Amino acid sequence: MRLLFKSFQKQLQLFSIVIVPITIPSSFLDLKYSKLPPNKVTLDKVISIRVDNTASPLFYKFNEVKQYNVVKVEGELEIERPLSSEEKDAYFQLGLVYEGNYRPNWFVRQMLPEWLLKVLSLNANYGVGRIDFLHVTNSNYRVDKNDNIRDIKMSYRTVGYFDNKLRFKFSEKLRKQKLLGLWFRADGDDHKAKFKTTIKKVELN
Repeated sequence: MRLLFKSFQKQLQLFSIVIVPITIPSSFLDLKYSKLPPNKVTLDKVISIRVDNTASPLFYKFNEVKQYNVVKVEGELEIERPLSSEEKDAYFQLGLVYEGNYRPNWFVRQMLPEWLLKVLSLNANYGVGRIDFLHVTNSNYRVDKNDNIRDIKMSYRTVGYFDNKLRFKFSEKLRKQKLLGLWFRADGDDHKAKFKTTIKKVELN
């Protein structure tokens, strides 16, 4: 019976992992940009990001790097001072950090910003290939663009909307590549906004 139970547990782990409610806060990396005041991040059963004319990256690193099929996210928003535009800032974006071949040498690393070094260090056994940002909008703003930094491809795409109670939910298919980590992005520094984004659930299948 015990062997059957362990086998069943292992099968469940292969198909689903729930990151929130938070059980391993040490897997989160709360950083700051060199010239900007950081967001205030609280990790207590949910992820709470308070933005007040601020911006900072929050990463989640996977202990086990593997491929997933679908990501599902739920959360909500409280606004005190709204974004006048979502061109540069965002109420919420989920960044998906995929494996790849970019592994800069020691000399190049000395010139890179801390946040990029953290992305490149999410797993010592893998390089980074791309980051896909899934954007949730509180307007009719539709983002669909591609960019790159160094040899890392970056894409931005609107996948969901806040409803009339400022809640959101989306489900998106993932690339057929291994995931190294997640980037929880909420920024308001360019438009002097003040709001709180709460991520209540993140599930990967």
